[in-house]
Amino acid sequence: MGVLLLLITTICAVTSRYRSDCTDVLFELAPCLDYVTDASTCPSLDCCKQFTNVIKTRPLCLCAVFDGTASKLLGVPIDTDRAINLPEACQEEEEEEEELSQALPTSALRNHLPAVPPPAGIP
Repeated sequence: MGVLLLLITTICAVTSRYRSDCTDVLFELAPCLDYVTDASTCPSLDCCKQFTNVIKTRPLCLCAVFDGTASKLLGVPIDTDRAINLPEACQEEEEEEEELSQALPTSALRNHLPAVPPPAGIP
């Protein structure tokens, strides 16, 4: 996915022609704001899901992130280096989530939870 993002970034640099109807995509990427504005050290899982969806469905709309349009529209400074590195950051986040789910499987938790008796009066 990193190579695809590099290609998109190159296309954005070569041409300024991308669809002007990308405003909705910027709002879809709202879960990523904390990460690309340096307010968070890692992207959220919601951010990664939305980012992956945008890359698959409307990748040229990411030009608005890289050319400063998103920063102007949203009124916040966006760290374009972080935006460009989002695929790698998301991969790390997904790997950590996978490790956590493997370390503490829900079936193991169910085996240790006490049985809850039915309320009084219910057989």
